[in-house]
Amino acid sequence: MDGKIFIGFISLILLSYIHKGMTEKGMYKDVTMKEMIRHLEKLKVQTIMGKRIVYPLTKMQERIFDNFDIPCPV
Repeated sequence: MDGKIFIGFISLILLSYIHKGMTEKGMYKDVTMKEMIRHLEKLKVQTIMGKRIVYPLTKMQERIFDNFDIPCPV
């Protein structure tokens, strides 16, 4: 039971961080938090010769990375 409460607490911290970032950047005008998470779920990672390649990177995903000041993966 303690583990479930801890995981729930950590997930609330992450969701509040995402909410704060979306509010500061005005992302709620275009997309909801649920839609944003669905866009990010579509990312796939493949390792080729030791390099991690992320695909497909859509315009919306690039915008999400830019708004949260995360460098776009290759």
